[in-house]
Amino acid sequence: MGTEIDEKLRRRVQLIHGKVMEAFMSGACEGVAFDSIINCVKGQLSNVGLSVNDVKLLNIDGVESNNPDEVKYVRAVANDGQVDHIFTFAVVKRRDVYNVLYLQSAVSIR
Repeated sequence: MGTEIDEKLRRRVQLIHGKVMEAFMSGACEGVAFDSIINCVKGQLSNVGLSVNDVKLLNIDGVESNNPDEVKYVRAVANDGQVDHIFTFAVVKRRDVYNVLYLQSAVSIR
């Protein structure tokens, strides 16, 4: 396929990423316990038809961490059957619960 993205693929990616952004911005993963962050992210990505390959909790430097006081981001890689989608979410702690907010997305085309 090369590195160029055809228009049909571009539209499909925009649709999928729009659905993911909508889910997270509507509060799908707000007020969750720290131990539920990964499952919530996996569930929301699965709900839009993606197969989740990997979800990591990251600190401010992008280093994997499972420490609730350090985690600032979630990085998720999911596949739609054709390409890998890479999502980055912010993790905001409010009192003793966490909100997971959509930050950015990309695709990996091999």
